[in-house]
Amino acid sequence: MKNILNVFSLIIICIIAVSCSTNYYTVLLSEDAKVYNSSDSTNVITIIPKDTPVYLSSKSNKKNYKKIKWGNYSGWTYNPIYTSYTNYTPLKSSPSSSYNYNSSSSSSGGSVKVKGYTRKDGTYVRPHTRSSPSRRR
Repeated sequence: MKNILNVFSLIIICIIAVSCSTNYYTVLLSEDAKVYNSSDSTNVITIIPKDTPVYLSSKSNKKNYKKIKWGNYSGWTYNPIYTSYTNYTPLKSSPSSSYNYNSSSSSSGGSVKVKGYTRKDGTYVRPHTRSSPSRRR
């Protein structure tokens, strides 16, 4: 009986832990977003430029603040304006990684259009066209 009670308690704790976690999804900001330390703070950590892919919490608090992650920054933003964004390929597995924005690909030669993006050091790279990477054999 004691083992059953322990297993049941463990299951309840796991359910509570999973339901309290925050789910993030990738969005593209439609306008600049200020990132704050907390939802009650007026201290701006950084400003994320528009057209930047970020991780945004699926939950918002009562004051219309949402949790946001971008590179090494994590905080709160007030009522962010964004669009859904699924057209990205992470080059690394971390959220602070660079993103590959190839809109077209070519097996040999040619050019590739690159959308504008922000590097993890905060530098904005404007949209441009580059040559396709060479294939090594």
